[in-house]
Amino acid sequence: KSFLFSVTFDALLVGHEAGITSVSWRPPNSQNSTPTLLSTSTDSSLIFWSPTTMNTNSKDRTSSIWINRERFGDIGGQRLGGFVGGIWRRDGNEALAWGWSGGWRRWRWVSPSLNDDEIWEESGAIGGHRGCVKSVDWTPTGTFLMSTGYEGLLSLLVLIQ
Repeated sequence: KSFLFSVTFDALLVGHEAGITSVSWRPPNSQNSTPTLLSTSTDSSLIFWSPTTMNTNSKDRTSSIWINRERFGDIGGQRLGGFVGGIWRRDGNEALAWGWSGGWRRWRWVSPSLNDDEIWEESGAIGGHRGCVKSVDWTPTGTFLMSTGYEGLLSLLVLIQ
């Protein structure tokens, strides 16, 4: 069996000031059906990209251009190493990013604004160890993962299904 594909270049996304470390598509949800791409970078930023429709000179034709809808993180890349990766919550209403040292940052969707943009705010996120992990162990039910580090911290992570 053979397949024939046609591939067209759609957009070059320019906005990060350093290397991109991850990309992730937003899961579809009832609040927003616009395709949105999350990208993270070593410049300590997280960007949401989505298309915007614009009219062209051709009769009854429209074109889309991908724009930077939201930008979060630290301006000027002040955080050492930036972000290693980023993910969406399953419903697409939260975005999380993590750095080289184990720290997490989280942003959550609050509501749409008057011009159909979205309003996001930073929320508390889980923390991590600042050094090597000494030991890990699952609870008997497999719901929690506990870890200890050489710096004396005890972390308890919840497995979300």
